Amino acid sequence: MADLYKEIGNDSDYGSINDNSSAQTEDPQTSAPSPSPMTRHQYIVFCGIALAYFADLTSFSLIAPFYPIEAKEKDLSPVMIGFVFSVFSLVQFLSSPIFGKLLPYVGAKFMFLAGSWVAAGSNLIFGVLDELEPGTQFLVFCLVTRCVGALGASASVTAATAIIAHTFPDRTGQMMGLLELFCGVGLMVGPALGGLLYSVGGYKLPFMVLGAADTLVVIINIFLIRSSEGMESKTKGSMLAVAKIPAVWVIALTCGVASTGMGFLDPTMSPHLKEQYNLSPVFISLVYILSGSAYAIATPLWGYLSDKKRITRTLIVFGLTGGGVCFLFLGPTPLFPQVPTDQVWTVIVTVGLGSLLLGCAIVPTFIDLLNTAKWYGLPDDISTQGIVSGVFNSFFSLGAFVGPTVGGVLQQHYGFPWASTMVGFMFVIMAILIVLFGFWEYQCGKGRRRPPNNDLTRQVSVNYFGSEIDDTEENRGLLS
Repeated sequence: MADLYKEIGNDSDYGSINDNSSAQTEDPQTSAPSPSPMTRHQYIVFCGIALAYFADLTSFSLIAPFYPIEAKEKDLSPVMIGFVFSVFSLVQFLSSPIFGKLLPYVGAKFMFLAGSWVAAGSNLIFGVLDELEPGTQFLVFCLVTRCVGALGASASVTAATAIIAHTFPDRTGQMMGLLELFCGVGLMVGPALGGLLYSVGGYKLPFMVLGAADTLVVIINIFLIRSSEGMESKTKGSMLAVAKIPAVWVIALTCGVASTGMGFLDPTMSPHLKEQYNLSPVFISLVYILSGSAYAIATPLWGYLSDKKRITRTLIVFGLTGGGVCFLFLGPTPLFPQVPTDQVWTVIVTVGLGSLLLGCAIVPTFIDLLNTAKWYGLPDDISTQGIVSGVFNSFFSLGAFVGPTVGGVLQQHYGFPWASTMVGFMFVIMAILIVLFGFWEYQCGKGRRRPPNNDLTRQVSVNYFGSEIDDTEENRGLLS
């Protein structure tokens, strides 16, 4: 038990533990020790997962420039078209925790490859849906195919983040930041490549090319990602155990809020730039590229700081607060009438800086969730990593669903300046909530609030993972 406290007590992000036992803790303000050099196996695993991330996100985003045109010709209303886009994230939100729970049963490698395979197949099927009859038939098959693809992507991403957490225990933040870089590049390349292929070969060509590329990546990863002993777990993980940790809900909600802000810009910023500044479609596309680039380029830095300096909560609060200020100036907010409304440079600066800071709020949340689970005594193995990955991906997807949906409603009823103001205040309120929660969790400077039983490692394993049960009054109190 002393070893557990020593390990977690090193984390400056969680402050001093003030353990009265014989355990010795290092100075909590010191940086993390330098990790050992990466092995050849680690390089191969990361390359395989990064390649899959890039292929999946490119395939996911390629429909943006041409699907609405085709769907309109198939008698789909704007609301129906929007739902075809957003249902992908909704399904991921619902399914990610389930896949996190199932991961130890089926194996991380199998779930990763099977999910990628299903996503690739759905992409190919989507390419022949233009042969269907307009109206209900086309809509239903689009929704079903999109949902199946979302299930595959959810399984793949949940397994991938768990594999990263397990393979890179000392560099999880850095690797997650680098993966977000590949995600950002894929989201930028997808629409451009989709529009190009559509102009060359029509509706089918983008799906055939990207679906085939996705399938090829799956075949390559069969040989790159190998199963190892550490990827198996005798325990199956407990969603209930994770759900009983207060910090999990606060940090997961933070991830969802930040993701909501990113999704908010997708349907709202383009009309605003056109109406307010009369920008051309090319210039508007460049603004979106700037947003994705700023987010993607900075994420490795946020991951590095999360690992090296162990300041995840500080980074999250900084990212939310800075992002909130940027969204206030993005409108700009009617609360500040002195801010000029005819200067396009303010949009460029706030979009770039805001996207950069949202990455600062999102990337550390996964590391914080992992550290919190370990602090509360959950085993540091693939079962816990799978559950945490599912929670992280679920709330990120929830934000990706809520952002465009609510953003469109707010813009329609209140206009973009007030809509962006509301989102900005949402970020600031979330940052304040984390600070207040920190005061409670750290007991106003006395150290991070301890779990309710001193024999924590044994107690959690007893009650949640099927070992011999010690049915004392104190033990029953842990479950109450």
